[in-house]
Amino acid sequence: MDKEAGSMNNQVLDRNGNEIEIEAFHPGEFLKEEIEERNILKKDVAKSLNILPHHLSEIFAGKRNISATLAVKLEKLLGISFHYWLGMQMEYDLFIAKKEEALLG
Repeated sequence: MDKEAGSMNNQVLDRNGNEIEIEAFHPGEFLKEEIEERNILKKDVAKSLNILPHHLSEIFAGKRNISATLAVKLEKLLGISFHYWLGMQMEYDLFIAKKEEALLG
């Protein structure tokens, strides 16, 4: 597949039709916003997820990833599909991998 055909997926264009690169963000950032929006205490979230509060902080900071197990627990806790959490994590991981590859080559 050529580069042009492969770049048609998830493309965002400006007014002139030029592709705009969108910075992906770690799903932990979204998780933090969701918890704050719902006024849930972080210590209660950590307890519900059966993780240490420090680990939750690391997820918020993008230092720990959303695993399949954690995604299932988040679905139960927040009612947001585990597919959503895993998809967001995968998109972030791919974004980082592409960025690193571009720097190398």
